[in-house]
Amino acid sequence: MDAAAAMPMPTNKYITAETTRLNLVPLPDDEPSKLVLDLAVTETHEWFGIGGRRGRLRRPRRLSRNMRLPLAAASAGGDPDYLRSAGDCRRLISQTITHLLGEEEAFRWLTAAHWDAAVPRGVEYGIAARAGSVVPGGGPCACEVSIRVRAEFVYSEAEELMSACAEAADMQVWRSASGGGGAAPPCSVCLEEMAPEAELRLPGCAHGFHRECIGRWFEKASTCPVCRHDKLGFLPPDYMAVHDMMLSDPEGSC
Repeated sequence: MDAAAAMPMPTNKYITAETTRLNLVPLPDDEPSKLVLDLAVTETHEWFGIGGRRGRLRRPRRLSRNMRLPLAAASAGGDPDYLRSAGDCRRLISQTITHLLGEEEAFRWLTAAHWDAAVPRGVEYGIAARAGSVVPGGGPCACEVSIRVRAEFVYSEAEELMSACAEAADMQVWRSASGGGGAAPPCSVCLEEMAPEAELRLPGCAHGFHRECIGRWFEKASTCPVCRHDKLGFLPPDYMAVHDMMLSDPEGSC
């Protein structure tokens, strides 16, 4: 089964990173400083369906990348002391990871914040401190750093259905359920009063609920809690395609 053919956009993306090795050695004066980056990436795609179903949309994938960077050439001013600047080191590592992974299909949705999270916190200070201690008087040195990145992509039917219902509801004009002027009815899930800004009226039936309440409800069922009309038809087509695939062959999703 080709899950990639129906691959939707992830609902949530989580990126974590850690430094697994950091080593610096001095170099002859006629060599430029350099950074050798070893990158190990684990990529997972988890599907969370309405009603508690879950599965892998793709098999976990492990990527390895290696790049040798002559830092003198990479820096704006050709500064051989590049490794001793924590800010420059972090920027260079971030640019390199973005370059190495940016063309991968699954990573095209990542934002600048995600790419920043792919650089381990504090690695730049460790490099700068060690560079200063390895060659106290300055001079070129080589930094070998290994980074392990975990990229987790989560696909949530419940969140996508709620977003789709909210978008569809925004395109419809509702009359006040009380006939105008009266207090709005309480949320049928929690029975608490609803403020207009926290309310979501479902398309097709106009029953209203707190957004958080209907979001939690959709994790269990795709029906309206009041009239039981099914809202699954509002699920985006790419999510609906995977939904059908999971139902037809739940063990073959990856």
